Amino acid sequence: MATYQILYMIGIPLIIAAEYRFARKELIHDRYDRWFSNLSLGFINEAVLLASPVLISLFLLPASASILHPLLAALVAFLALDLAAYWLHRAYHHFHALWRLHRVHHCELELDFSTTFRHHPAEVVVSLLVIYIVMAALALSPLQVIPYVVAVKTVQLLAHSNIRLNTRAEALINLFFVTPGTHQFHHSTHQPHTDSNFGEVLTVWDRIFGTYTCPRAYPEPSSFGLKEFSNISDQRLGSLLMLPLR
Repeated sequence: MATYQILYMIGIPLIIAAEYRFARKELIHDRYDRWFSNLSLGFINEAVLLASPVLISLFLLPASASILHPLLAALVAFLALDLAAYWLHRAYHHFHALWRLHRVHHCELELDFSTTFRHHPAEVVVSLLVIYIVMAALALSPLQVIPYVVAVKTVQLLAHSNIRLNTRAEALINLFFVTPGTHQFHHSTHQPHTDSNFGEVLTVWDRIFGTYTCPRAYPEPSSFGLKEFSNISDQRLGSLLMLPLR
């Protein structure tokens, strides 16, 4: 079992409990319908991930081992992959063909832990290819990439959660890492905020490249999602799988 899968088994029940106890917003839609659609997408995407080692061995594993010290290689992998993820995320918003895939994630009307898993399988394939290309370019082994994989799964699970953190604690964490208060702006129906806060783990890339929306500078978003896909029928699993073709 993958390390992040163990993380999910332990972390998700804790996140759900925290969402009930420290809810950021009152959820008005049927959460169980949402959970079914989102977690079903998550299971489909896990099947894609299980097939990914085949892709690595056939196409992109480097022939030579990394010349870097293992700890340094892991740090380089962390920064390189997070920077690549930042630019890929911007690409999903900038290029129409990629946005057709990514809008499955963005048409969510409410945010909670399950939103983490709401990605179209084709988007997962594109993201995997980018990861493999970075690994091949830097001659990184899968072992050196594990710390980043665990970090991105942990941060994204928290970032999409409906949890209100202590204001001071969140501001301190947000100096380095994405938090629910920061990431909620990225899911806002207000377009300028949607096209900001692209970071997956670190907030530094948004600060450097001018795409950072500071949560202390604006009121919290009043609504989430995409107005053109705001019907309940758009949120069902079959509709989400077909959404890129619509």
